[in-house]
Amino acid sequence: MSQPTLKHGDWVRIIESRKKQNHTTKPRKSSIKFVTFGLAFLTIFAVFYWTSVPKAQAQTPLTEESQTHIARYFSKQFMMGTWHLDEVKFSEYGVFTHIRLPQKLDMKGEVLSNYIKHSLCPPSNSAIWKEIKTHPLTMNLFVSLQRKGQKAQCDNPNSKRNS
Repeated sequence: MSQPTLKHGDWVRIIESRKKQNHTTKPRKSSIKFVTFGLAFLTIFAVFYWTSVPKAQAQTPLTEESQTHIARYFSKQFMMGTWHLDEVKFSEYGVFTHIRLPQKLDMKGEVLSNYIKHSLCPPSNSAIWKEIKTHPLTMNLFVSLQRKGQKAQCDNPNSKRNS
């Protein structure tokens, strides 16, 4: 009996510490791999998203006087007839005109977009473009709800891409 004996409490502590070591090392390695993989995936997705989304450039807001002139111009355009100017919205991202129609037009897609650009947008030699400057002008035709309308962006003669 030269061999030392362990008390039960000492034996339990040794076994529990070994179990803790075994259990904590394996999940940490797999969770670190999972987190690393997830972060790499999110980084790739973020880079792809930010490079593929066209950036809307914020510009200096239009002056109150310019906004008044633009609103008057469009209100005169739709004063007669059954089409009515609902509102003109101004933001640093552009000018949005909302025109209420009595009934939906029989045009769709690119045909309607071309109709808006060539018939409703101001001509390139119009003085209103001096007020709009380089801001994008979007025309929205709708029957009941603005968000369900058909939109088209006018070709701005002042913008860099058209000059």
